[in-house]
Amino acid sequence: MLCLIVALPAEARPLAGHYKLRDKSASGPFSVFRNDTMALAVSGIGKLAAAAATAYLHGRLHRDGPAAWLNIGIAGHASRTLGDGVIAHRITDHASGQNWYPPQVLGLDLATDNLLTVDSPQLDYRDDLMYDMEASGFYQTACRCTTAELVQCFKVISDNRDQPATAVTANDCADLISSCLDRIDRVVDTLQSCAQQLAAAHAPSPELEQLTRHWHFTASQTHRLTELVRRWKTLAPDQPVWCSELKSQQRAGEVLLWMEQRLHTLPVKLC
Repeated sequence: MLCLIVALPAEARPLAGHYKLRDKSASGPFSVFRNDTMALAVSGIGKLAAAAATAYLHGRLHRDGPAAWLNIGIAGHASRTLGDGVIAHRITDHASGQNWYPPQVLGLDLATDNLLTVDSPQLDYRDDLMYDMEASGFYQTACRCTTAELVQCFKVISDNRDQPATAVTANDCADLISSCLDRIDRVVDTLQSCAQQLAAAHAPSPELEQLTRHWHFTASQTHRLTELVRRWKTLAPDQPVWCSELKSQQRAGEVLLWMEQRLHTLPVKLC
């Protein structure tokens, strides 16, 4: 699942049309659109609104498996050309001075830049970086929902020193997002692929289900067992966990001890 957070309905419209997202808002506090693999929430302006929408969408989708998160929206910049699509490699909250560094692991040939989240529209473009009003609230909240590598911000430059933010209309916002859909597609496809890999890694293992059916494990033992099975599949993917020696163990604690001892004897294979 890929979760999109945008601030404005004008930013949402081209995305909803492009990805065939249907309105699933019901009676909730935020407009939500989704299909089988993607959900989009319209937060409204500001970092607190973005944080609230992110938490709300996570609450609605938390049973759908691991998700990737992408904040898409317009941003100002002192010197970049209008319509440039840029990924944030550093996000700074102007009010607190706190910084976040979204891991740049997607391998995409797209421009990156610093992004400063401000509490009111920036009109003097003092520093040569991007300006927005949502990213810091979105990013710190989304990182509580998944691994940081799956949380990214993609901004489309809407204003600069020559064409200030006061001249940007709702139609301009929609047109700017539409002009970057090819680049957004690349980010979306990569994030969805990463989310699918994470979901596969966290999917219930058949061996785990077989073990928990055969012995009774407490909650803490089940957590320990899950980690042992994961390690086993990493170190010895061709060796089944289930074997006659394991079946001879009488209690759950003995199973855990046997697996730990067996794992210590497995050779480490370096690629």
